[in-house]
Amino acid sequence: MKSNYNRIGNYVTQVKLKNSDGAISLLKGISINKHFMPSVANVIGTDLSKYRVVKKNQFAFNPMHVGRDEVLPIAILEEDEPVIVSPAYVVFEVKDESVLLPEYLMMWCRRSEFDGNAWFMTDNSVRGGFNWTDFCDIKMPIPSIEKQHEIVREYNVVNERIALNENIVQKLEDTALAIYKLWFVDFEFPISRDYAQSIDRLDLEGLPYKSSGGEMEYCDSLDVEIPSQWKWGCFRDVANQFSGYSFKGDDYSFEKGITVIRGENVTEGKLRFDTHKKWNLSLPNRAKNCFLKSKDIVIGMDGSKVGKNWSLVSPYQLPLLLAQRVCCIRADSLDHQLWLYISLKVHNFSEYVNQVQTGTSVPHISGEQIMDFGIYIPNDYIVTALQKSYVLDEYHKTI
Repeated sequence: MKSNYNRIGNYVTQVKLKNSDGAISLLKGISINKHFMPSVANVIGTDLSKYRVVKKNQFAFNPMHVGRDEVLPIAILEEDEPVIVSPAYVVFEVKDESVLLPEYLMMWCRRSEFDGNAWFMTDNSVRGGFNWTDFCDIKMPIPSIEKQHEIVREYNVVNERIALNENIVQKLEDTALAIYKLWFVDFEFPISRDYAQSIDRLDLEGLPYKSSGGEMEYCDSLDVEIPSQWKWGCFRDVANQFSGYSFKGDDYSFEKGITVIRGENVTEGKLRFDTHKKWNLSLPNRAKNCFLKSKDIVIGMDGSKVGKNWSLVSPYQLPLLLAQRVCCIRADSLDHQLWLYISLKVHNFSEYVNQVQTGTSVPHISGEQIMDFGIYIPNDYIVTALQKSYVLDEYHKTI
């Protein structure tokens, strides 16, 4: 342990204030992303006077399941209005804010190194318990209060930029989805020069296909008309899939190495890295084929959100390795990746998974089932044009 690291317990004290008069009814839980969230617990008829009160700049953490989830759900209350949390939660505050900033402590608690230390200190129970004493024994660097202010300011600037970027991404994604629906659902894609020449109507180049009289053909599979030379197929017609390697959990690193994408890192529309683990040992031959590439589509194959947890890999996130029970979809042509990714949303991939998934307590889907997901397969020039459109190009640059 570095010499400038100190026990957290030297700077914090536990708070055991109960909601004795029942004056506070705003019940909160803590997400795995380390934020307070509305509680999903049914408290009808529950005596809320036994619940713990959390005030502004105070912390709470859930000591259960740390060994299972490998994350300590902990959050700081930033709002003025106090809340209550489960009696099983631990509530605490900083003793002296002129020595340790609450914001700096929370920033440190979001680091993977912190979660790695918490996970290492859990007991041998089924849930992998973690208590107040364990928390106090974790060490962290405590620089001068001036340096803490500087670090927090820089951290907040980065977070604001991330939030702005996510807002831009959402707007671009909404536009990309609208373009996709216009082209691949309404069949109003721009008529190509080659098609216009083939029917001796150069004046139609660039105009919307269906409403401009583009040739349509009957599709037996769907019982509808689709553009001429299109067909109804599935992912396996244009892509391949592979799943990751079964890395040994005990050999993961929290500090150095290549980040491994596991099921919990794949969320709805983006990869999350607050619980990431790294691999810094030599790679078995099988694992050497598990390096992800830019624009790969990764899909979680297990869990309650199977069919919803899928993401697109950004070039800025590489290098990445793929773990077992996560599927990678890689198109035969790089130009097809964004098209396939948006197809998952437009053609209701989650609904398809609900129909084909197996398992009762833990739903799961196979790579082969994913490859059977149905899509329209158009002329290549249309997919290429979609990929090269300004909106989709900018969309991928921002993710």
